[in-house]
Amino acid sequence: MNPTLRWSGCLVMVAALGCRGTATNLDDDVPVADRGAAVVDSGATDVSMPRDAADLDAAAVDAPPPSDLGPGLDAPSDVPVILDSPIDAPAVDRPLVDAPIAMDVRSDLGFPVDTGAVDVGAVDAPRTDVGPVTAGIGEGLSPDARPERRVSCGMTPPTPRVTAGAADRYVLRGRVVTPTGVLSPGEVFITGGTLTCVAASCAARAGYAGATIIETGGIIAPGMIDTHNHPQYDFLPPWTPPRRFTRSDQWQGVPEYRAFTEVLRNNESINNNTCAMVKWGELRALIAGTTTIQGGPNLNCVTRTLARNIESGNDFEGVDHHRPNTLGIATVSSADAMALRADMDSGQLTAYMLHLSEGIDEPARREFDLMVSRNLLTPAMVIIHGTALGAPEFAQVGAARAKLIWSPRSNIILYGRTTDVGLALDRGITVALAPDWTPSGGPNLLSELRYGRYVSQAAMGGRLSSRDLVEMVTSRAATAVDRPQVGSLVEGRYADVMVIPDRGCDAYDSLVDAPTADVRLVVLGGRPVYGEAAMMGALPSEARARCEPVTICGQPKTICVALASTANSLNQSLADIDAQLRVFTTPYPLAPLCP
Repeated sequence: MNPTLRWSGCLVMVAALGCRGTATNLDDDVPVADRGAAVVDSGATDVSMPRDAADLDAAAVDAPPPSDLGPGLDAPSDVPVILDSPIDAPAVDRPLVDAPIAMDVRSDLGFPVDTGAVDVGAVDAPRTDVGPVTAGIGEGLSPDARPERRVSCGMTPPTPRVTAGAADRYVLRGRVVTPTGVLSPGEVFITGGTLTCVAASCAARAGYAGATIIETGGIIAPGMIDTHNHPQYDFLPPWTPPRRFTRSDQWQGVPEYRAFTEVLRNNESINNNTCAMVKWGELRALIAGTTTIQGGPNLNCVTRTLARNIESGNDFEGVDHHRPNTLGIATVSSADAMALRADMDSGQLTAYMLHLSEGIDEPARREFDLMVSRNLLTPAMVIIHGTALGAPEFAQVGAARAKLIWSPRSNIILYGRTTDVGLALDRGITVALAPDWTPSGGPNLLSELRYGRYVSQAAMGGRLSSRDLVEMVTSRAATAVDRPQVGSLVEGRYADVMVIPDRGCDAYDSLVDAPTADVRLVVLGGRPVYGEAAMMGALPSEARARCEPVTICGQPKTICVALASTANSLNQSLADIDAQLRVFTTPYPLAPLCP
């Protein structure tokens, strides 16, 4: 029986990394970059997934909950005021769940898929007698992205000020989000690529004198971690499925999806286009405050350039105990499973990121049984999706101390339901939040934060606070994928930082509400790589080498993409990447949703 094939970017043949992809012809009405002045205008209103104005009632869904930090840490100054109204749009007409479809499996992967001697007929053979659909939560929720809007609590964000000093030492001042709460005010002192000090004041630390001082006027938070993505696909616009499905192999086999991804398949192997596709996806993440991402191919032209790649030891000082598997458990033979389990037990494999039980029917759920029978349910198991799982399965996951990655918007779009993360949390499971990819998920992690809050309030009784959600893309995400060097502002960890304007609201609410266009600064490995043009322009000249202008939702920004090395296309600028993609398509805007 053929295995389930995922056309979602990076894939792994059990113990080896490998990546392939697919793509689509884009609509001509997406705004084209103004390239005459070498400034890429990446702001546009997303018209490909209409929004239902009835679902955007802030009072019912999006009003920030009270601070859960306790007295004296970071209470909101006043009642939030929405400064930007959501865009009115007609509701999306999405059909009911359709009968499963037989998938015409094709090996466009570039190499044969080893299915071993596994009998997977009970797991992924298309069926029509699956019985009632009961897995997951959120039936009836809108699949549309929550709006980008500015929320204020009676305070105008202070204008950033920069006192230029050393180019390898920075002091960021503002409200600082730490694992124990919010320092208000606080400082983050960066030396080289490391967080040297996170405190109310770092003035007594060696090297502080003479450092570049940035009065951010904002909220300083860890760079976010995207634990489930397929960045090679993120130059594509959202896909509108022809129907809803009950598991992943169904939509992968429909002709509409094959047509949608044709432009990627036709161009990925030409002129290093795969690298340009992945870089575009990582840049779309970076401008929204994401500094670490999962799902990128292990290519020399990608790693050590833009966002950190979870699977790549090159981005983590050579530490590499991570393997993704997007093809699913059906590709893991008994012999493969024994080798994987040995690596898990020895500590050579600490995060096996497996797409599992993506769907809402019984065949999808039985993938979990197959994984358990392969003796792979250990603390190293990282379940991506798990939409078909219920209380019995999550009890086993919790007992094994395995992890879960939740992509609610993609689930709702494709299946009409999403994973019951409440059951997972009841069992003490570490849950991270991630957008999946642009074809069926959110445009970036900031957008997925708002969608996670919507699901929590509409289908979980508001169980997830803003702090919970933020930790699901920072500290809990780092735990889920075993990358402790990132995800928290703690001395000695990597200097990956994002800054958003401070409008006086609770810091965690502010992060969930932050529009992509308002990201004020992103620091990666101690290097400012993106931010407001005026602030970036005031940095020492060495820090601005090879940076270039970019317009995001009408706002002037500066982004630093090119490296000095000419090897492996590392010296490509944003304008170069944009021009390369435009030879065969129009890339989805860096910031498709604007306030």
